[in-house]
Amino acid sequence: MKKGILLAAHGSSNSAANSALDNILNKVAAEYPNIPAKKAYTSDHILRALSKQGKHSPSIKGTLKEMSAEGITHIVIQSLHVIPGSEFENITLIINDINCEDYTFTKAIPGQPLLTNIQEIDEVSDVILTALPERHPEKDALILVAHGSRHSENGSNIYKHFKYALESKDKNAYMGRLNSQDDIEKIAAKIEASGQKRAFLLPLLFGAGNHVQKDMAGDHDESWKNIVTSKGIEAIPVVRGIGEFDIFADRWMDNLRNAIKKLDG
Repeated sequence: MKKGILLAAHGSSNSAANSALDNILNKVAAEYPNIPAKKAYTSDHILRALSKQGKHSPSIKGTLKEMSAEGITHIVIQSLHVIPGSEFENITLIINDINCEDYTFTKAIPGQPLLTNIQEIDEVSDVILTALPERHPEKDALILVAHGSRHSENGSNIYKHFKYALESKDKNAYMGRLNSQDDIEKIAAKIEASGQKRAFLLPLLFGAGNHVQKDMAGDHDESWKNIVTSKGIEAIPVVRGIGEFDIFADRWMDNLRNAIKKLDG
């Protein structure tokens, strides 16, 4: 048996997002120094964008081919996604067809995303509400910036449950989706009506790529930061992916440990 770990992230054409992935890679190397680990991207859009920039971009199937050629027989494909959306569903499809013309493995196990069930939603929403010690819960609003999921019913349901859990625990916390600009307009209006003068914007995104740098914290009129600012509210964007926070990265590591136990079983 020769084991391997493949870390599967959405990916980004913005190098700022690498900090989150590097954080996980460092943790994996420290805990599993004898297991080869590689990274790969799951977003076709990102893979095409990187290709146009002339950058080598590791795909899941391409990296599996490399690892198979290197003699890996047992592999964990650890998802670094927040929810089990369409890209995670594609990982499970790949695992179901793990022996093909390009690669073959004796055993392959998927490592779960950050949020897959009600217990994880409850636990992670608690962590979110304590992640920013500089925020005063009674005086400051918190806007959690999620991606949203158009193509996965399961992913959409996870977001709905998470929004309910977060907002029921803290009357000054809100969650919105980047794929619905209407969300931030409504949130900003609610904060304005509440009379609060300061709001923290925290990504519910693995890395601080373009969604964080531009859509959330950018200087253009339609960025979430400036929509909030236009209501007379001081907007404080946290320009870090949650994969950069050890409190979240360690949860992905827990999922990897569980997957490796199944690999050994």
